[in-house]
Amino acid sequence: MPDDGKITISLDPHTAQQLSERAREEGVSPEQYAAEAIAELMASSSDEPWPPLSISDEELRASIESQRRDIAAGTAKLYGHDEVMAGARAILAKARDAKA
Repeated sequence: MPDDGKITISLDPHTAQQLSERAREEGVSPEQYAAEAIAELMASSSDEPWPPLSISDEELRASIESQRRDIAAGTAKLYGHDEVMAGARAILAKARDAKA
């Protein structure tokens, strides 16, 4: 990565559209929204290691099957879309406030 902290990434069209829409909802540019989201993720206080960015097909199938069993057994904790989005917006607002 260059010393100036700038990077260039390529997004699939769907992800790029989502990024633009969410940035517009927050009243910031897509670049600022992405930078704040990444900064918040990197500042996460979790001591648990992050999962790998890619897994094998076998690992993916096993994970999905495990999750299906948990859902069927009623032991999975499920979150609604609105709850997840409210949490994400709160995290971004907190990060934005911390910068101010």
